[in-house]
Amino acid sequence: MSYYPKSLVRFFPSYVFALAIPVFFLISVLLYEPKGLCELMRAGEGLSAMSNVYSFNIVITFTIMLAVLSLSRVLLWLLRKHLAMDLYRYCIWCLGEIAVCGAFVSLFLVLMARGEDGWFSWLGRSIINIGAVSIFPYIILTLIICVRDKSRYDGPADETRLKFYDNRHQLKFITEASSVLYIESNENYIIIHYLENGIEKRFQIRNSMKSIEPLCEKAGFARAHRCYIINPLHVKTISKGANGINFADLGTGDEGIPISKKYYESIASIL
Repeated sequence: MSYYPKSLVRFFPSYVFALAIPVFFLISVLLYEPKGLCELMRAGEGLSAMSNVYSFNIVITFTIMLAVLSLSRVLLWLLRKHLAMDLYRYCIWCLGEIAVCGAFVSLFLVLMARGEDGWFSWLGRSIINIGAVSIFPYIILTLIICVRDKSRYDGPADETRLKFYDNRHQLKFITEASSVLYIESNENYIIIHYLENGIEKRFQIRNSMKSIEPLCEKAGFARAHRCYIINPLHVKTISKGANGINFADLGTGDEGIPISKKYYESIASIL
């Protein structure tokens, strides 16, 4: 589960989650009337002077869920650059949302029931019944976003474009694959050397070579050294230096990119 769709922490999808889950709860309790949830919404019947306690409980529960999910999704969006999120952690976050919704709903329901059965009893029932209904929109929306993100990344429109993400899975740089000369590793960063209007430029991203290597292989790039990945399209010549090390000349005016013995055969075979 290392793949994580970045759209899950963008503002609009977060807003959709915050609205869709309470709406699904409302539709479920009004149209499908699941037994456990309906019994939960009848808390306080016969103990209150209100004529329709059931409808009142539904409205308040809907409002509580909307408020909790809105705050949670805003928080997730604000922390998107500081959380090393993956699907495991995201699932835990979603379960936390259900638990918090259940906690606040149970506080309301125990007041409506005037303390009958105690708060812990209402808490367990609230989490189970609200979770049983909410799990469906959570799964459906997450799958839709995962599929959309995957299609955007792997689709035909992106075949000649490379998207580089940092170590927090934030999109930092997009360029044509053909414009990339080589990629260099510098401690905890990678430096992308690319051409723009015939001029060599550089872009630095906090990430590792290991993380971006699958993307580079898909684009037809090749590992030349522990610290370098090169684009074979730009290799002019391969020559041996005075110290016996092979270098790939990319026409940049520098000495060239060193080629380790480990990678020499694979580089030579694709030129």
